[in-house]
Amino acid sequence: MVHVVLIHGGGHGGWCWTDTQQYLTGAGISSSAPDLPGSGADKTPRAGITLDSYIDSTIAHIDAIDDDVLLVGHSIAGLTLPAVAAARPHRICHVLFIAGLVTGANERGIDSIPEDRRSSYFDRANQSVDRSFTPDFAHAWDRFFPALAEQQAQRVYAKLTPQPLAPYLQENPVDMADVDIPRSYILLDGDRTFPIPLARRFAKQAGVEPVVRRGDHCWMITDPHACANAIAEVAWPLADR
Repeated sequence: MVHVVLIHGGGHGGWCWTDTQQYLTGAGISSSAPDLPGSGADKTPRAGITLDSYIDSTIAHIDAIDDDVLLVGHSIAGLTLPAVAAARPHRICHVLFIAGLVTGANERGIDSIPEDRRSSYFDRANQSVDRSFTPDFAHAWDRFFPALAEQQAQRVYAKLTPQPLAPYLQENPVDMADVDIPRSYILLDGDRTFPIPLARRFAKQAGVEPVVRRGDHCWMITDPHACANAIAEVAWPLADR
């Protein structure tokens, strides 16, 4: 049996996978979606959160699971997954990036953010008391979940939590290409956060050709059925190992 661990992206929490998990459960696939430190319902002070905080938290979550793990990460979870996979290669049987930000070893996530947005991360973080930031509603709706109607988008936006800047500034300790675990990358053709050329670069950094699917950046929210089906396509063969 394989257990799917779903790691959310920036400003989100485990809640963003709720509908996707319902479909996975219906397909007979067990899953869990933890809140990373300072995200969702987790109350860790954001001022002290680093990329290491995310890595350590994810490893601890995996260590509490008895089954083999299919590790799924969305967006900036792509910064966390390589080090987690390197730390638990005998527990993780596959790593799946969904619109993931993937860097090489000793590279920072912030340097892969498109230049037209990069300065706003620093500006908003510098205006906060804990070096965190949240995009305004218009930008979040446009980049994250444009497929949603405005009222739906407002409800999702209200669940977002400020994203600490520090994880973007810490160098990635592990190159995914050096981790001997099967992996795959889903590129979303309507992604305005990581457009197709950038997502292809991330997939190449992960060492794979991307699988292209129709959807926007927050696919697990805007089309959870399709998201769950894509995860299940990876999970089912693993269950037969």
